[in-house]
Amino acid sequence: MGASVTVRTFQEGVRAMQRTLALGLTVLVACASCASYTPTSVPIPQAGAMPAWRTEGAVAVGADPYTQLERQEAVFGGDLNKEGVIPIQVFLQNQGDRRLLVRPSDMVLVLPDGSQMNPAGATATAAKLESSGGVIASTIAFGIVGYLVAGSAADKARAARLEDYRRKELQDTKLEKNASIHGFVYFIPPPGTPAFTESTLVVRCVDSEELTSLVVHLPLRGVEFKGTPAKAEQ
Repeated sequence: MGASVTVRTFQEGVRAMQRTLALGLTVLVACASCASYTPTSVPIPQAGAMPAWRTEGAVAVGADPYTQLERQEAVFGGDLNKEGVIPIQVFLQNQGDRRLLVRPSDMVLVLPDGSQMNPAGATATAAKLESSGGVIASTIAFGIVGYLVAGSAADKARAARLEDYRRKELQDTKLEKNASIHGFVYFIPPPGTPAFTESTLVVRCVDSEELTSLVVHLPLRGVEFKGTPAKAEQ
């Protein structure tokens, strides 16, 4: 009798282990489908054909605000408008004889009310698109197994998104004669920013030999920023 009970207990333990493994695989498949990110390519902008274009002295600058949902989903894998992010594709070309220093940190977005903001960077932008909601839901539904698997999948998705956003971001560079560069500059208006459809991108380049600044004011239209709610009082 005792041996029979022991065998049944052992078999039940094996079945319980099998159910746990099956559950883990189910969670893994679910997390792989919902907590993932696939990098995509960006259409290369054409000089002079961008929505906003201006030449000032030795530098030509073009800009294209990516504010349409379908374009954001295709390039960034998410709705940046919903998160209050304004991605602007910028193209610069050196048409002079001397090298030009280009740095996104020298760029400013001027709003209709006169307020200004500097680029937020790829790290802050990627963080706006990522959250722990999926990990929490998996933990509630599947316990510690769901937490471990969902957390791992979410970490991989965050890393892939960040790497892709950094790759697409405009980089600091020294432009040689006739050389060009393009990439995205990300802006995140602060809480309380009202809605606006027009703004001005101010691009500053530095002549690396004379150390003088070349500044281009580029009017942008069709931005369609919906505004951000004011920060709640503590």
